[in-house]
This record gives sequence, structure tokens and C-alpha cells, in this order.
Amino acid sequence: MKEFKFKINGKDFETSVNELDDNKVEVTVNGKTYAVELPKEEKKVQPVVRPAAKPAVAPKETASAPKTAGGAGTVKSPLPGSIITIAVKEGQSVKRGDLLLTIESMKMENAIKAGKDGVVSAIHVQPGQSVLQGDALVDLN
Repeated sequence: MKEFKFKINGKDFETSVNELDDNKVEVTVNGKTYAVELPKEEKKVQPVVRPAAKPAVAPKETASAPKTAGGAGTVKSPLPGSIITIAVKEGQSVKRGDLLLTIESMKMENAIKAGKDGVVSAIHVQPGQSVLQGDALVDLN
């Protein structure tokens, strides 16, 4: 519960706000309680389409899938960013080092490559989607 004291047109008000649900709160103003419903925030993802920039220098080695025991593995995002392109499709065979997708982070494009040979069994992201470090991107079997 958060409490506030303020003055409007010279009149003192004491308020408290108690969150009940994600969009419902209980507000008490000078001892009188009101149930308040706030509008729900809709998260809209706008796809970003832009041509791939050609690097001025040779690219550094990029992040790859984590090594896992057995044949299956999930390629996870090595950094937060936004998905620019997806270079593979479900069911596609890939070799170690093949480009899976490109993530933009801090105005830099980062190529995410396969860390092992395998078949793409699932793609968990789409172009324009924001991801956090550790989010699942692609499953390889």
C-alpha cells in the first residue's frame, strides 16, 4: 500500500492506494474508499524491416548455441535485443556455424549461428520481437 499527502486549492488530502489485481486498485481519499479499474496496457510489437548493413570490417565470432549432452538443444539469446531476420525454417537441416537469425542490440547486428549440426525443430521468435538474454530462440535436434 502506498500513502500520499497533497494539497489541492489549499485543501489537504490524505490518500492511499492498494493494488488488488493487475488493473484494479483500491484508492482511499480522506477516509472514503473507491474501487478503481485502470485501462489494461496492450503491448504491441511493431515489426522492424530494414536492409542488412554490410560491416566495414570482418565480423567477430558470434554467439552460438550452448553445448548440451545428447542430441537436442535450445539456442538461447546471448543478449537482449530485437529480432531482425530469421534465416531458417522448421524442419531445415543446419550445420555448425550456419546463420540461424540476426538480433539487433544497441544498434549493432549480431548473427546467431548454430553451435552444432542438427535439424530446426521449433522457432520461438519472429521478426520485430524483443527478446531478453536467455530467452529461447530456436530448438535444434
